[in-house]
This record gives sequence, C-alpha cells and structure tokens, in this order.
Amino acid sequence: MKTLKQRQIAVARQLARFGSTLKQRLIQDGRTRWLDVGSGYTFDEGFEYLDWFPPEKLPPELASRYHQGDILEVSGSLASLGTFDLVRMQHVFEHFSFEEGLQVLKSCGRLLKKDGFLLITVPDLRIYVKSFLRNRYNKRFSEFARIRLPSDAPSSCYFSVFAHSFGYSPLNSEDNQYRSQHKWCYDYEGLAYQLQRSGEFKNIRELTLFNPLACIPFTHNRPEEDLCVLSQKA
Repeated sequence: MKTLKQRQIAVARQLARFGSTLKQRLIQDGRTRWLDVGSGYTFDEGFEYLDWFPPEKLPPELASRYHQGDILEVSGSLASLGTFDLVRMQHVFEHFSFEEGLQVLKSCGRLLKKDGFLLITVPDLRIYVKSFLRNRYNKRFSEFARIRLPSDAPSSCYFSVFAHSFGYSPLNSEDNQYRSQHKWCYDYEGLAYQLQRSGEFKNIRELTLFNPLACIPFTHNRPEEDLCVLSQKA
C-alpha cells in the first residue's frame, strides 16, 4: 500500500509529462546556461557545477564543466564564471547558518542574469514537524538518523537530528569537512524571508509538486521531503 506522499509523487511525475515545466520553458526560451551549486557527485545534464571537492577526482568530460570554489566568496576566479540563466541549489542551502545564508543569496544574485532564476530545495521544516507529531518519519531519513540513534529512540530524538544536531555531528569522514552538517531549518515563510531580506530577488513563490513548472528531479530531487522555492533576479 502506497502512502499519500508516494501517491502524490506518482501523480506529479505524470503531470510533468503534459505541463510546461521549468526545464522545458528555459530550453524553449534559449536560456540554457545553468549552474548547480553544491551538487556533490550528482551531475545532471545541461549544468555547470560549483562545489568544494578537487576536480582531479572527476573524469575529463565532467571536469570541463566543474568549478571548484566557495559560494560564500564569489570573487576572484569565480567572478570569471559570468552570469547564468538558472542557479540551482538542491539540499545545499540548509548547510549554511542563517547569517551565511544571506551571503550565499547575495552571491547567487551576482551569478544570475537579470530575471534569471534561483531554484532552492531544502528539507521542509513543516513536513518534519508533522512527522514529529505523528511519530512517523520517511524511510530515507529514519535510516540516516539511526547512524546516531537507537531504533527505539522517541520521535523527539529524531526531530533533534533533523533540527539541529547535524551541526554537532562528529567529523567521521573526509567529506564531512565540506559542510555536510545542517546548520538551519526552513519552511516557506523562513526561506522567502531570507530571499526578500537579501534584496536580490523578486517573484518569490513555492513550487509544489503539482505546480506546472515542477519536474522530478529537475526541481524536486527529494520529493518526499522537499520545500522548493523559485525566485528571479531583481
């Protein structure tokens, strides 16, 4: 038996076949210079990439589209990247503190053409609050949380892992040096507030799974927990 969320995701995938998704509209308009920030080792077609890890780890066909750098400091060599039609951050923004987040948004503004799009997905705080109240978390998160928690831990412990304890997690691997800890939580109101506060963006709106612009995984890469917000460079 599928859960309600699984049924919603299935319907959203079907609707995307018939709608004019964000990806389709950008291609139709010839706006095809896209930057994926903090993509890790997930390389989607059509994107250039900005992340921390050394390019020596990449095969040549990917290294040619990869830029090593810090989104907090878009200056020097990163300034030479030029501007983009779309900057995307999928499950990246929550790895910065509230104060750092404002600087990240200002950096994204400098990387966008006028009216270019900023697409951000983060774990939706409201989904996890509801999960806490119902004592029921999605399978992916539950398995991750059990790295630190016993299987019989109460829901409050799981919520604490989501809400803040990422920031205090032990550095148990090389990759954890690169901001793998979560530092902030967002619902739509909080993320829209940050975008407005930056002074860089307009037309801020949430993309639900059923929005005509939505498409898995282009806009929602973790649809069972995503908050997806789209805005444009002012």
